[in-house]
Amino acid sequence: MTAPAPQTSVLVVDDEPAVRAVLATYLQRHGHEVEQAKDGEQALELLAARRFAAMLCDIRMPVMDGLELLPKALAADPDLAIIMLTGVEEPAAAISCLRLGAADYLIKPVDLEELQHSLHQALRRRELEIERRELEQWLTREVAARTAELEEQTRRIARLSVAVLAALVDALEAKDPLLAGHSQRVADLSARIAVHLGLHGDDVEAVRIAGHLHDIGRLALREPGLALAAPGGQEIGTSPGESDLAAQLLEPLSLLKGVAEIVRYQHERFDGKGMPEGRRGEEIPLGARIVAVASVYDDLAVGSAEGDALAPAAAIANLRGLVGLKLDPAVFTALEQEVLAPA
Repeated sequence: MTAPAPQTSVLVVDDEPAVRAVLATYLQRHGHEVEQAKDGEQALELLAARRFAAMLCDIRMPVMDGLELLPKALAADPDLAIIMLTGVEEPAAAISCLRLGAADYLIKPVDLEELQHSLHQALRRRELEIERRELEQWLTREVAARTAELEEQTRRIARLSVAVLAALVDALEAKDPLLAGHSQRVADLSARIAVHLGLHGDDVEAVRIAGHLHDIGRLALREPGLALAAPGGQEIGTSPGESDLAAQLLEPLSLLKGVAEIVRYQHERFDGKGMPEGRRGEEIPLGARIVAVASVYDDLAVGSAEGDALAPAAAIANLRGLVGLKLDPAVFTALEQEVLAPA
């Protein structure tokens, strides 16, 4: 017979020295490494000191019987394969052993061949359970790693898409001296306002990106010869308005959902008279309220087709009449503090 692997160490727990000796001799003859314990307390000390593959345990012992030891042993080592030894008159105790987690129970006096078979089966079940758990843990780690890789790949694609769209916006603006650099300035100012209002991390970045892309719909509509398509190949028609077109361009980018929402609702008014849905006050996404303020300020401070550039203080003064109507008062206050703060 092939000797079991070294990890098949067995703890024999019985208050009768003669029983322990017989069981230990038989198990050692069959290749098992054996330790003996005279009672439950000694068994727990051994379990705390080293790892066993299996434990043979008598039910009837003084101080701590087998039924009390069983759950404590499993608490010390949940993988421990436990076979209980019970008298013929104890069927209820045997059933309790199985309910408490024992792998099997044998009736005394123990048939040694039956013991070997029961121990072999218990150790095999233990081995399979450990393998199953290790495989499950490995799969969990692999899924987490693959998910992280996929998420990072998606983020890289999103960053690339943002860079392409931002470059498109900058290129279209560069064709008009009055627009050149407008979206980049709005992006920077929007991010500063967002930080001033207590936003941080990804929320600030979403506002910054939305500020850079806020005019993409208008710029696209101004270029009748430009063939635009949404990411993924979905063609963009010429009929949607500026907000709808911008939303169609940005919505397919899964990590830009917040950006698309900001761009879509930037033309809403604080008093509820804006587009596209007539949202009012805080119903409008905060990022959209921030970009709206930054954009109209840049139009005044840098100048546009509608007028000459104004000094920061003059631009702020001109916007005060829109506060509470078109512009969010809290966002306007943040803008004022940002642009008029001493250098």
